[in-house]
Amino acid sequence: MATSTVSEKGLTTIPSKIRQLLKIKTGDKLEWRIVKKEEGILQIRVLQDPYTFLRGKRKDPNTTYEKVEHLADSVIKKEARHERSAGNRS
Repeated sequence: MATSTVSEKGLTTIPSKIRQLLKIKTGDKLEWRIVKKEEGILQIRVLQDPYTFLRGKRKDPNTTYEKVEHLADSVIKKEARHERSAGNRS
């Protein structure tokens, strides 16, 4: 089990093994959700930095607005399904 310490300012470091396994990179966001307050259980979800994903795509002649829009719609639908299923488990 990986652990980290919280500083006086509320900062902590994500252990390197966790960062590697989840492919957490600079610019990614972490979404925090309390699952069981009484037991101190949190759910932390990694939101990949969309800029990193799209960087350099504009140079690809096959990348069109429609493709990017379709990709964004797919991501939003996936997130909505995830939120609904997570809400049913609490």
